[in-house]
Amino acid sequence: ILASCGVPVKIVAYRGIVGNVSFFNPGSWLTYLNPRVDRIVCVANAVRDYLLSMRFLWLRIPREKVITIYKGHDLAWYRDQPADLSGFDIPPDAFVVGCVANMRPRKGIDVLIKSAERLPEDAPVHFLLVGNMESKKLRRKIAASPFADRIHIAGFRTDAPALMASCDLFVLPALRREGLPKGVIEAMAYGTPPVVTASGGSPELIVNNESGIVVPPGDAQAIAEAILFMLDNPEKRRQMGKNATERIRTHFRNQDTIRQTLELYQELHRVG
Repeated sequence: ILASCGVPVKIVAYRGIVGNVSFFNPGSWLTYLNPRVDRIVCVANAVRDYLLSMRFLWLRIPREKVITIYKGHDLAWYRDQPADLSGFDIPPDAFVVGCVANMRPRKGIDVLIKSAERLPEDAPVHFLLVGNMESKKLRRKIAASPFADRIHIAGFRTDAPALMASCDLFVLPALRREGLPKGVIEAMAYGTPPVVTASGGSPELIVNNESGIVVPPGDAQAIAEAILFMLDNPEKRRQMGKNATERIRTHFRNQDTIRQTLELYQELHRVG
């Protein structure tokens, strides 16, 4: 923005998560709140709604300045063969719940661990955690869990989508501030039905009980119940997986993102 001072250019900002913008934050005035910004493109309606809800005295972001353009995907990007999970000591007949996330408090990984403890002991459920999980606190929680031998940490992987393609279910237990989580989209593209929390834009990805399940943030019991439902209803789970893939194909298309972005630039150019 500083480099554009005195130059007749249009400035478009991009916002991918909920939160961390405030009228009291000087850094926000150098980015999203700066009057020189012509449009703020949000990755989800939840992000847009958050920005429009901000108020301080007479200060607010003009409604016409904030728009949503979903980040599109192409199913052709997701053609890797499902990965072999035997290297993680997961039995071939296990019901595998996958999760891709970095170990941040807002991702709710500890809630997912608690949900495991609410499952019946004889439930053949294993958890595969992919991402940066190098947390001693998390390791201690897993070690103390009665499901410790069924919780497998894969760490950072470049083949995360292929790993999720091998899972029976994907769970993102986020507590807050989600934008439009890529891990959920990748799982859906491969036909792995998701369980997501009502956090940020996650619920916008699915039709509840048709292409996935939405549960309240921080509710380990609700996650456990969703896992058991999917375990006990394999036909319903498979249909949800198919619906999830179809939803990505029809509602989150790369072509739509390109078209809407081009239309935005053309509009700003016409305004002059």
